Amino acid sequence: MNQTKKLFSLALILVLAAGTVFASGSQPGSTGSTAVDVNSLPRNQTLYYNGLQWGTPAGGNPFGAGINNAFVTAQHRQLIFETLFTFNLLDGKLYPQIGDSYAWNGQTMTIKLNPKVKFQDGSPCTSADVVYTYELGKKYTTFFSGYWNYISSVTAPDNYTVVIQGNPNNFNPKYIEQSISQLMITSKAWWEKQNLSSDPSAVLNLQGWDCIGTGPYTTFYWDDTKLVLIRNDNYWGQDPSRYGKLPPPKYIAHNIYKDNAAGDEAFQAGQVDVSQQFITQVWRMWERGAPIETYIPQPPYYFPGTIPMIIFNTMKPGLDDKAVRRAIAMVLDYDMIGTNAMSGYTAKMVPSLMLPVPAEQALVDWDALKPYQWNGIDVAGANKLLDDAGWVRGADGIRAKGGVKLSFKAECPFGWADWNASLEVVAQAGRGIGMDISTYFPEAPVYTTDQQTGNFDILMMSPGGAGIASPWIRAWAALGSQNLPPVGTPNTVQNMGRWVNDRANQIIDAIANETDPAKLKALWTELNIIYLQEMPTAGLMYRPWVFHTVNSSVWTGYPKINDGSNVPPTLLCDGYGIKGLYNIKLK
Repeated sequence: MNQTKKLFSLALILVLAAGTVFASGSQPGSTGSTAVDVNSLPRNQTLYYNGLQWGTPAGGNPFGAGINNAFVTAQHRQLIFETLFTFNLLDGKLYPQIGDSYAWNGQTMTIKLNPKVKFQDGSPCTSADVVYTYELGKKYTTFFSGYWNYISSVTAPDNYTVVIQGNPNNFNPKYIEQSISQLMITSKAWWEKQNLSSDPSAVLNLQGWDCIGTGPYTTFYWDDTKLVLIRNDNYWGQDPSRYGKLPPPKYIAHNIYKDNAAGDEAFQAGQVDVSQQFITQVWRMWERGAPIETYIPQPPYYFPGTIPMIIFNTMKPGLDDKAVRRAIAMVLDYDMIGTNAMSGYTAKMVPSLMLPVPAEQALVDWDALKPYQWNGIDVAGANKLLDDAGWVRGADGIRAKGGVKLSFKAECPFGWADWNASLEVVAQAGRGIGMDISTYFPEAPVYTTDQQTGNFDILMMSPGGAGIASPWIRAWAALGSQNLPPVGTPNTVQNMGRWVNDRANQIIDAIANETDPAKLKALWTELNIIYLQEMPTAGLMYRPWVFHTVNSSVWTGYPKINDGSNVPPTLLCDGYGIKGLYNIKLK
């Protein structure tokens, strides 16, 4: 028996028999004593995922650093912990979850909670829990500590009312709305039992496997091969005020595959129901007869939602020179990334901070950007830029200056096929202009640690994600340095490359407060010009928020485009996509 195996339960007994792990006992909502083989869960009661969990999950604290638990650390996910409201990628609106309603009065937001909401231990979720959760980010370093730059106070005038007062000197209504759709609400009583120290990193360092939320599932089992959730049959959301029933799967399971190829094989065979993996030429799967479906049945198959970027660590010699960063961006082969790495799931990349969607495109004066952009692979322009900056090729062909050679590692997790292929394009581009760029694909937990500690040269990630505050949140996460923690402490949210530009900070803050369309356009245009001149990051593609692909051999009723459900393609667990979990049924 693998000694690393662990089992968590509120009231669960391990039975080791014949080399097989069984879980039995009384879980919240379970009906009597049952024995369950976690290596062979009842297929007609289990929804299987892939592409969310890479590496052994390290904890259950939704605010922990390096926790690497796919079901608790994604800020939109609603399975174990829930947010006040859920964001719908399709219509850009917020919908009730723990909260019933919210309203603005000037710079004050008032939220009414659903009084039916309970935590998984049966205790009520009240406004005190909401206030306490927000204030964790005020007292400790967390991914949401930055909210407090835009919030003056969070108070509870009664048990089911929360008042969020915006910062009058830095008012940002969209970011406050982002907070109510991303901050997972946790139990005040649970946190008070943890006896946290005054160390600002105390929340980050807590594993918190028993941390409770209000969601329909709790952690059942985990080890280095799988992560399993079990349904809480006492879940408050079966009240008519929310979903009116329980989600059909009793178990949600995620086997941990070594790479995309292994996950794809299991998905095509029907061992996985919902895939978030990048699948090369997904249409080949249904051409081979597998019951595989994407949300959109024809190209591009997926909705654009994020911009995966290479993040330059500006603390590293060589990469602290904007000429070096810009030269790399100028020689990227976007066509090769889009066609070969992304299987055509993206429009061609245009150098900027904006997604190719009408709302974001309208924010920029594109004619004003043209002098700062490049078309195609501009090797001549990049070489001139480096020559002018004094970077000279040595006998080995690698440029150097002042004892610093342009030799870097480009990093993303092992097995992420589209990202791995994209970084190979980046490495090849660098070699063409006198740089030695090698690729480095560690296991996901190592990548996460490197990202948060700044232990990288060039790192691939998607700053900001998608949400009600896009594209502002993308600019803040990629470029802003307002909330950078001190060097040497974990950086979990903003500007991993630690690029600092005071004017960019001023513009980002001004955009948050501006409502005049003409002024907004001028600000966004100026910010994009600064970005193109400095290139602290470089976008590689337009990627879906998630790769929502399903196998209907066991479960059916998944959301599809134009099906009238208004459920977005977000894996039945992210944001408003959780509603789709209640619509599936056994085939």
